[in-house]
Amino acid sequence: MKIVNSKHMQEAGSTTSGVPSADRPSLRGESIVIVLGVLHLGGAERQSLLLARYLKEVERADVEVWGLLGVPGNVAEYCEQHGIPSRIVRVSWGKGFVGSIRTILGLVGFAWALRRRHPSIILGYTMLPNVVCGLTWRWSGARLCVWNQRDEGLHRLGHGWEVRAARQVSTFVCNSNGGAQFLAKELGVNPDLIKVIPNGVSLTEPVADRAHWRAKLGLGDDCFAACMVGNLHGNKDHGTLLQAWRRVSDEMAKMKRSSALILAGRKDDSNYLEILCRDLNIESTVQFVGPVDDIAGLLQAMDLGVFSSRSEGCPNGVLECMAARLAVAGTNIPGIRDVIGPGGEAFLSPPGDAEALAECIMDLALDDELRARLGAANRDHIGAKFDPKKMCEQTVALVKDRLNKAM
Repeated sequence: MKIVNSKHMQEAGSTTSGVPSADRPSLRGESIVIVLGVLHLGGAERQSLLLARYLKEVERADVEVWGLLGVPGNVAEYCEQHGIPSRIVRVSWGKGFVGSIRTILGLVGFAWALRRRHPSIILGYTMLPNVVCGLTWRWSGARLCVWNQRDEGLHRLGHGWEVRAARQVSTFVCNSNGGAQFLAKELGVNPDLIKVIPNGVSLTEPVADRAHWRAKLGLGDDCFAACMVGNLHGNKDHGTLLQAWRRVSDEMAKMKRSSALILAGRKDDSNYLEILCRDLNIESTVQFVGPVDDIAGLLQAMDLGVFSSRSEGCPNGVLECMAARLAVAGTNIPGIRDVIGPGGEAFLSPPGDAEALAECIMDLALDDELRARLGAANRDHIGAKFDPKKMCEQTVALVKDRLNKAM
């Protein structure tokens, strides 16, 4: 999957905050390990790969990507395409006596793997990698460990482990204010050590045009199509979206218009959603299309972006819709409020409220001019605040600053 094109990456290396890259200290030759939970694409993984390419191609660092769980997936394929080594260093996290023994053995194994790799900088993404890296990084001889908080406190591992790990780390990056508040309030992190850096999103050029995608999906010209981009698991709350869609499809049918809801993302937990579609009698208007490489092409074929998540840091699924000039109907949670463009907050509904979400979708479905206006504002907002170049530059600048202070 192409996340950002080479031209954009080259431009990203030209300046940082107005200062030419060549005139600033470089990370050239620095050994950097980026640690992920799984080597399968999700929002956090996309951000880590943007940074990995920037570190390799612009900063000329020696970068590796590690996963802790599962088997190599499309993250590993992407790394191979761009000459970035990747590997699985397995760490299981368990509960109870036996589970704790396995956890400790996993941590020891990971610590030895780090020590053999001898990185100078370690960057964890999401809770499990952050905790594992926080507990082990000092054994490796690394000079810096960066904790990347990508949500508002999901997938907890136990407060004691989390606090112990956070105390070993002096540099924290969050992609949202909600994530920063979680670190400060729940893990006791000094706010002065936390830097909020929004996600960067840049859609590549579509591989296929609108007509091709509409034909592929079986959508007529008059069909109202909405799309949610996000892996199918409980936190995204696709169930509420499906219940809202039942009302939307009924209302559209009354007006003699067809409608389609496209759900794009890895099918982590989709069986119950497919059953729910049958129970709601909407299976003819809902399509589960799985992971999509040509996200830009898919989104340009849509009329509206939708997002039903109950908790988010800086949601890539919303940002990608905004980058594609789509208006968005979603849930009124801090992570979405922080990123939505001007005027978009009026179309956010309480989490879990299917009726309210359906009303937001219908208000936008029936007003082409409003959708176009909000979509244009969203695209401008993305360019100003969520540029991949800025995300990479700000992260690298923070790393360099912390390294200088550690010397």
